[in-house]
Amino acid sequence: MFKTGDVVKILIPNVVNAGYDYRLTAPADLGTFVRVSVMNRPYIGVVYGVGDSNLPPEKIKNTIDVFPEHLSVADLQWIQKMSAWTLMTPGAVLRLIVNVPDAFSPPRMEQLYTYNPDTKIRMTDARQSVADAFASNDNDAMGVSDIQNIAHVSGAVVRGMVSRGILVPTGTRRCTHDFSTYKYHDLGNVQLNAEQSAAASEIRNSIDMGGFSAYLLDGITGSGKTQVYFDAAWHAYSRGESVLLMMPEIALTAQFMSRYEKRFGAPPVVWHSNLTAARRREIWRGILRGEIRMVVGTRSALFLPWQNLGLIVVDEEHDSSYKQEDMGNYHARDMAVLRAKIAGFPIVLASATPSAETLQNVADGKYKCLKLTSRFGGASLPKIETIDMRENRPVQYELSTDTDDTPPHTGFLSPVLCDAMRETLDAGHQIMLFINRRGFAPIVQCKKCGWVATCPDCSVGMTYHKHLEKLLCHMCGRTMPMPNKCPTCGDAISYRGAGLEKIQEEVTAKFPSARTALVSSDTIMSRQALERIVHKMESGETDIVIGTQILAKGHHFPNLTLVGVIDADMGLFGTDFRAAEHTFQQLFQVAGRAGRGDSPGRVLLQTYQPDNPVLKSICNGNRDAFMAADMAARRAAKMPPYGQLIALVIEANKESVLKKFCAELAAQSPTAGGVKILGPIAAQIYQVRNWYRMRFLVAGDARAMLQPFVAHWIGKIRIPANVRVKIDVNPQNFM
Repeated sequence: MFKTGDVVKILIPNVVNAGYDYRLTAPADLGTFVRVSVMNRPYIGVVYGVGDSNLPPEKIKNTIDVFPEHLSVADLQWIQKMSAWTLMTPGAVLRLIVNVPDAFSPPRMEQLYTYNPDTKIRMTDARQSVADAFASNDNDAMGVSDIQNIAHVSGAVVRGMVSRGILVPTGTRRCTHDFSTYKYHDLGNVQLNAEQSAAASEIRNSIDMGGFSAYLLDGITGSGKTQVYFDAAWHAYSRGESVLLMMPEIALTAQFMSRYEKRFGAPPVVWHSNLTAARRREIWRGILRGEIRMVVGTRSALFLPWQNLGLIVVDEEHDSSYKQEDMGNYHARDMAVLRAKIAGFPIVLASATPSAETLQNVADGKYKCLKLTSRFGGASLPKIETIDMRENRPVQYELSTDTDDTPPHTGFLSPVLCDAMRETLDAGHQIMLFINRRGFAPIVQCKKCGWVATCPDCSVGMTYHKHLEKLLCHMCGRTMPMPNKCPTCGDAISYRGAGLEKIQEEVTAKFPSARTALVSSDTIMSRQALERIVHKMESGETDIVIGTQILAKGHHFPNLTLVGVIDADMGLFGTDFRAAEHTFQQLFQVAGRAGRGDSPGRVLLQTYQPDNPVLKSICNGNRDAFMAADMAARRAAKMPPYGQLIALVIEANKESVLKKFCAELAAQSPTAGGVKILGPIAAQIYQVRNWYRMRFLVAGDARAMLQPFVAHWIGKIRIPANVRVKIDVNPQNFM
């Protein structure tokens, strides 16, 4: 305990500090939250240790406020360990935790509005996004800034909805949410099978024993992994401990929420990116005070100020969305394991297609594997087959709007897939078509002069989105009008390749009576929009759903019996050494959507490489053999998990500045046994948002101490203001 008047180090949540000295105005412990001022700007920081700046007493400022709430010593150790591993500063790690600026301030006064669903005004896409924003926050009242930020609409849209009575003024103080109703009990309405019971018992015993343990819950799609970790969650919760159920954002579906409420008798407290500022504040404070003890959330939920955390579950642990690349580079799964190890409690990693890193930890004895080998309820696995596109060329098609001189359109659906679709529709069953490419056409080009539509701010081509009638850059989001003719030579423009909009066009032409729906990040702007699609599938109002990876996990459609993958080769030949693994995981997850009800499922993979080991392994259902071969290749190349990589991405707003700095950095590169520095080379995507990019890659064997090596290297050179250096430990993105 520090006394009033003691000089202590306060860690501030920003990227440039490791702590500053302040004089306490009230007693405090390590981890106590305080309010301080840095250059006349207020911050909420934490007491991090004894002051050590040796500044004269008159130079040391007083704390402004000392709060009763605090982080645990284990949390401070976690901040230090995460900083050392990711090479983020401790302040940058704390910023992930103190991510609610007004957490210790009273609710701000602001004009609030509620949504009136009874108006007869036509609902445009923008107005529907606003309605969805309210639905995603339990129809709580919201201010204008929250409405705009969550719905991604302009102030003009909000003002128009107010003037038309769609949004109704309700007061000027932010509502505080009452979480007293979020008390759970196990309704006992799920009967686990023998495999599930054995896995659940193992985790319960670990919770009772205390201490760190890590489990891989390895179950095929539809095997009931969710009910196993629900059982573990209830056991920890009933002991008075807090529980975090962490999952990718796209897996936070109404189906999952319904299963949660049916099991525990109340809806979950959900933490995700589309919460209002007020709700974020109330959840954050509720967790800090121990009033909220179970949360379902995305990766950022890991950084909530948990009290007495007793279990973390990482669902779909292999999912790439757990890797954060914006506010610092870290992998939430790995940092969750680190948090559990430091604080001493169990963690469960669940997946039907575990990552190579997790499988290696099982092989090394660091994690224990709990297997679920059969589908829950007796459903059978789908039959998976390839369609050799070299022998099954797609049939061309015509649209009802075509004129006599319009040439037939190039098709992308093979005759075999079309026949299977026809049989499925005739049987009254549903179909999913998967293509992981948004928009209508990824390449817009003039065949006469070679002009290609490219983004002026990024070194990538622009995609044509037909429903927008615009070109869109998938890197920076810039849009441009679609030209009627080539801007260089005036000739006609052609579209190359296919996105899901083009597939929908072909499906509509070939199956005109089928009811279709598109699912991608362009067409589904909110969780509520996705739920409407899901509801139509469940109710039988949709026959064919065409989508990207949003459809790959988290959905259960009992009447869906056919899955068609339009381009199974798309991810096979990427520059990333994980390309085969990621393709296998994605296609396996997509295939798992078929045949989850009473009727058997069928999966058809269109490919020009039917003998590719990835596709053969999927068809044979031989995941373990595929992963063993893939990991053997990595072991030979000393790639993770048998080696280590740290990427340095250097960005500058001028090419000359970038090249000069990279040359200086290369000249200062140190040497160490077992460590190689590769680069600098131009990044695969050289320009993003008018910043130019080059990359270094530091490679070492599994025992190399790469983080101190890189920290020493970067510390030797001054970084100019117009240069950004991003350090990415074990990178997932090599673009």
